Amino acid sequence: MRYYILSAVGEDQPGIVAGISEVLYKKGFNIENSAMTRLNNEFAVMLVVASEDTPLSTQDFERLSKEKGLFINIKPVEYHQPEDSENEKEIYNIVVYGADKPGIVYNVAKLLADRGINIVDLRTEKSPSLYVLIAQVEFPKGLTYEDIAPEIDRLKDELDIDISVEKVESVEM
Repeated sequence: MRYYILSAVGEDQPGIVAGISEVLYKKGFNIENSAMTRLNNEFAVMLVVASEDTPLSTQDFERLSKEKGLFINIKPVEYHQPEDSENEKEIYNIVVYGADKPGIVYNVAKLLADRGINIVDLRTEKSPSLYVLIAQVEFPKGLTYEDIAPEIDRLKDELDIDISVEKVESVEM
């Protein structure tokens, strides 16, 4: 199998997802994972796609890129089979909110990185009076929320923000 990460960004408009997925479908690709969202007035697409043995390049999207004004990047990647040790990691949801100011994302991300906590997903949104950061993170084996609670409290005080951390209970299938 061949795997690729495809990213595309362009001014938000109808037909971006349909156009990208049409090219992939016609070339025999399956969309394995995806994240798509509007940021400001731009639409961003990130896909992991797979095909038996078909190559994929930006030339395959040349007509669509011109028609929709898209910037497309394609990177070949190896398939990643989750290891058993990955299943032992503790998953937490973190929600941060407060008045908007520079440094919220940096300070939260730095605290997590310094403790070996991996950010799996992170989204932010700003309204006129509130900044919200929502992240899903993986704690390394042996580290718990209680271990970093004092650092979280310090960050809350320093930045005058609220931070809630909740463990995600997994369901075994």
